[in-house]
Amino acid sequence: MAVFAVWEPILATDWGRPGTGALQRLSDSRVRQFWDPNHVLSGVLKKAEEGGKLHPECCDRKGFLWDLTATYAPGAEWRETLPEPILLNGPVVQRTPELDSILARAK
Repeated sequence: MAVFAVWEPILATDWGRPGTGALQRLSDSRVRQFWDPNHVLSGVLKKAEEGGKLHPECCDRKGFLWDLTATYAPGAEWRETLPEPILLNGPVVQRTPELDSILARAK
């Protein structure tokens, strides 16, 4: 199991990649963190969300998805067409119970 955290500039204070303090908030060894200054992943998720079944109740800012969790079943593979997520919502801090439940089932 892996967790990918993708940081992107959205707020006026997001002028550069996250520093050590922000990165240390996600200290679990399964977390891989990336900086996406051009919103590439956000664009891919937005396109998939528009054609999918799940639609977040939040998280659209300046036309980009952000502060969002997109959770996929074990074994899901990203190809030209993304798999349907089992959770697509945010903000992340409000999705903690759902994420904990999904991660517990995946062990």
